[in-house]
Amino acid sequence: MRRAVLTAAIVACVLGLAACNDDTTGSSSPGKTGNAPAAGGSGDTGKPITGVDPCTLLKPADVPELSKDDYMKPTTLNTGDDPTCAGYDFSVKIDSDVSPDVHDMEFTGSEVKPLPDMGGHKAVMSEHDLGGLKSCVVTIEVVASQLVEVTVTHREDPPKTCDIAQKAATVVVGRLPQ
Repeated sequence: MRRAVLTAAIVACVLGLAACNDDTTGSSSPGKTGNAPAAGGSGDTGKPITGVDPCTLLKPADVPELSKDDYMKPTTLNTGDDPTCAGYDFSVKIDSDVSPDVHDMEFTGSEVKPLPDMGGHKAVMSEHDLGGLKSCVVTIEVVASQLVEVTVTHREDPPKTCDIAQKAATVVVGRLPQ
């Protein structure tokens, strides 16, 4: 249970850090404004996933490096409009109403590294160090106004954290509606 709370806390901190990035579009209050297409976004690359339980997109058994402890089953946390599945060392968050400013910040911010498209979906990665734990976030564009964030915090082998996050993100992309 502690690990789920820690993973959820890391996700909240990562989102908080992302919100603190400079907004270069000139908007004074980036945030959710509806389903307008994202400026600079790649457009609609899939079907919207509103109402999907994020725990159906990734299970610990899908990625051998993720913890499979029975006492720490993944749980869906409904934090507002954006459900998050928190496991022992991973989380999957569906951000279902992303404004163009936030989309642009997620994909062009100074802390993100572009990844090759995953199953036709635009993807980026960012690394974070929080309390001595390395976490890696892979953000996947579902449609211009919806993103999925896969976060992995791997205590046993920190140098492989981002490799594990990319494996997990690949599984998630494979489960997105076509």
